[in-house]
Amino acid sequence: MNKNVMLIVVLAALLAVSGGIYAYTYTTGLGVISITEPTGDIATVNASGNQPEWLEVLSIAQDTETLRPNAAGTYTQCDAVGDTANYLCVDEAVSDGDTTYVRTWGGATELDTYNIEDHTTGSGNVTDVYAYTHTRVDSGTHDAEVAIRTNSTDYFGGYTSGVPTTYTYLSANWNNNPFTNNPWTWAEVDALEIGVRHYDLNGGYLWTTQVYADIDYDYLPVTGNAPTGDLFEVYENPDYSGDLSVRVYLTNTGSLQKAYESLELELYLEDSEEAGQSPNYQELTLENGVASFTLKDPASDNHTLSVIGGDYALVSDNMPEWEAGWTITPEFYCEATQR
Repeated sequence: MNKNVMLIVVLAALLAVSGGIYAYTYTTGLGVISITEPTGDIATVNASGNQPEWLEVLSIAQDTETLRPNAAGTYTQCDAVGDTANYLCVDEAVSDGDTTYVRTWGGATELDTYNIEDHTTGSGNVTDVYAYTHTRVDSGTHDAEVAIRTNSTDYFGGYTSGVPTTYTYLSANWNNNPFTNNPWTWAEVDALEIGVRHYDLNGGYLWTTQVYADIDYDYLPVTGNAPTGDLFEVYENPDYSGDLSVRVYLTNTGSLQKAYESLELELYLEDSEEAGQSPNYQELTLENGVASFTLKDPASDNHTLSVIGGDYALVSDNMPEWEAGWTITPEFYCEATQR
């Protein structure tokens, strides 16, 4: 190849390269895409000032159990009228008046006591024992009083002088067992006898148609509704336009399981995708340990995460039976991350 040909080839190659360079330079312009970056974290999570009152789980409740005669007791001195046994004449839940009753007449002083059914719903601590009789006279002047028998000893209260001719409730109460002067035990309640003593002072009859006992007690409910309230405030940086994933973790399940048989909490996150579903909450339990939410194009930057419902069951209504290290207050960890 001669020099002229070689020069043409070299020039042609240089033109091709430089032409490519110039084409690339002029057909592709440099620019800046405007993206505003968040200053600080894309989201923050803070504990709410309106936390659930977990001590409500330990709130003591009060109730009463009514116990009625179910067998003859130590004394059967009155006459049975309307039924075959004295205790059957006074055991009705609603007073039947003159249909069945026990009576005393002829100037006698007579005592009836009756065994009562064992308690079934009562629990916790017995605070009072009330005994009632429904008593009247047909004529004349007569007296009567409520009777109980515990620890093989008789006790009387609620003495009424001049019992009316219409049925009247006579009552007496004992805060403590009068034999021990200590609070009643449930075993003592189950062994209790209740009854009435009639004083026939002159002509006519003295009648009692109903006898029963009310046992008042304080107890710790084993089951109940979970306390409600706000757990966290999730704040999304206004400069952040993406989606958020919010997770809530239960961090002390070991201590909780020493007091709770079960704990199920219904968590609600304001403006989350889950808030628009049915149900509108996520369940957090001792078993699953975590609840997850998604914030996608939310209407505002601030979102409250709350306990809106749920329930619990305690291991026992007797706290000394709980394992050492128990707690009834759940501890939570909440995180908000880019989705």
